[in-house]
Amino acid sequence: MNYCVDNRVVLSTEREHKNLYEWSIKEFDAKGRQIGRDQVPWGYSLYFEVVELIPSCNLRMSTDDRDGSGTKAEVSEHIFGRLRPSIEARQSGTYSMFGTQRRITDFGLFIYKSANDQDECRLWGSIGYETEWDFESQKQEDSIQAYIHLSPPKFEHLMGFVKFPRPTSAGLRLTGVSGFYSEWSPSIRTDHIKILANAADQQLEDPQRLGFNPPVLGRVREFDLSFQQKYPLMVKERD
Repeated sequence: MNYCVDNRVVLSTEREHKNLYEWSIKEFDAKGRQIGRDQVPWGYSLYFEVVELIPSCNLRMSTDDRDGSGTKAEVSEHIFGRLRPSIEARQSGTYSMFGTQRRITDFGLFIYKSANDQDECRLWGSIGYETEWDFESQKQEDSIQAYIHLSPPKFEHLMGFVKFPRPTSAGLRLTGVSGFYSEWSPSIRTDHIKILANAADQQLEDPQRLGFNPPVLGRVREFDLSFQQKYPLMVKERD
């Protein structure tokens, strides 16, 4: 598997603002010039719009091969969606993986019924790569996927709302995402997020041997998934 990494990615304590953070991640081009500014963990809220939403139901049947008896059938449901960063001026931003300046356009959303009654949101992602599968070359673009697991009552309530009547708009707010970085700022907004999905895949270097692992994509401290139904209202005009 060949990961599409274009730039050096370095963990460093050499920093621009020495009194504001202890370490950062830097990117360097082929000539050794730093790209952008120091990147530090970003903990504030980020907003996405849901642009596609598909409730899915799957029936799976299996039979014991030994005697052909004991057929087992399982029904499962989940919701699949596609996301894009908010286009609202004060909430908008772009996203890219450490090691590249490519803009991420593949954002997915998966909502499942939790097996342990726990509610959780986690993010998974990967820098783009090229691979061969079944004698065929394949290329995967940079991508980010949000996985939400809800307790059965919450999942059933949400599924009922999504099925009928269908919402006309939806949004996702994420706060405290592990693996999201941006340059230090006194503001709670940023116009660009860098992502560390997997330190090894993105070839993160630790020349100072700092002895710790920086946060990578995974845990989300807080998520807010909202749906709206907008209908035109009949208003009687005044004479």
